[in-house]
Amino acid sequence: MLKIYLCEDNPKQREILSKYINNMILIDDYDIQFVKATDDPHEILELIDSERSTGLYFLDIDLSSDMNGLALAKEIRKIDSRGFIVFITTHSEMSFMTFSYKVEAMDFIIKDDIDKIADRIHQCIINAYSRYSSKNNSFDQNFIIKLSDKEYCLALDEIIYFESSSNAHKVVVHTVSSQIEFAGTLKELASSLDSRFVQCHRAYLINKNHIREINSKTRTIEMSNQDICLTSSKLLKSLI
Repeated sequence: MLKIYLCEDNPKQREILSKYINNMILIDDYDIQFVKATDDPHEILELIDSERSTGLYFLDIDLSSDMNGLALAKEIRKIDSRGFIVFITTHSEMSFMTFSYKVEAMDFIIKDDIDKIADRIHQCIINAYSRYSSKNNSFDQNFIIKLSDKEYCLALDEIIYFESSSNAHKVVVHTVSSQIEFAGTLKELASSLDSRFVQCHRAYLINKNHIREINSKTRTIEMSNQDICLTSSKLLKSLI
């Protein structure tokens, strides 16, 4: 599901833009949810940090906050690298600044052109949903890991299991050819991955397709790479 967020500090304009967005969602009947309209950029960041899904963001640039729309977009990019960002503002002269912030804006809509705002918003929703659907089809068989300036694209079929790292808030992924440590939790992974992945123990999230042997006496699971993962007696029953 593509999720839409609006950050606009003018109450009247926020209401009008929200109406436009809601109307477009009803017209197109897409798998889209309008999550939040707010004047608080920090609320947007908190929401998307907990949601961890692809979003379409309509942002005013001149916000009455300690963070303007450009700075907000930059922070959004750190959390949602695949998201779609659209600026809606009265400041046409600020369009060039989106390049210096390196946020890859999808569109830049000027509020002065009232007659065209609804159409532009509609087109942004159509384009974002089309690109989102296309990306989902190509990404749903892969797991993406971002580490500073590097990005790893791992085939889900080649992931054997995940385990909690000895380093706090870190997870280690074991594949058929590598091991990579990255920031995250098993709980987050379990909720985002498909049914082939099962959390068999608080420290392990395994790919059922890579199970070689289950030992009910020792409550252990041997994986395809011969690594041994622990499991609880409760979860063991669901695997046998």
